[in-house]
Amino acid sequence: MQYFKAVALVINLIVFFLFIYAFLAAERKARINLTVIMALLYILPPLFKIPVVYWICYAGKVIFGISCYVYTKTKGLSL
Repeated sequence: MQYFKAVALVINLIVFFLFIYAFLAAERKARINLTVIMALLYILPPLFKIPVVYWICYAGKVIFGISCYVYTKTKGLSL
């Protein structure tokens, strides 16, 4: 079980740094959208203690991280 916690921590850190990078590159409306999505992905699991919510938010974080990466690449920015 510790392995899964370590993997989840690494993915959370990667997604967080991709979010920061995309947030700095985004315009005003996109910044609001990015912030709301990120907040929901991190606030929902502690509110609902159902395992399904954890898995949905985990998958959402992965998809969100990938979309932040794609967003920065389409803007012509490099990491």
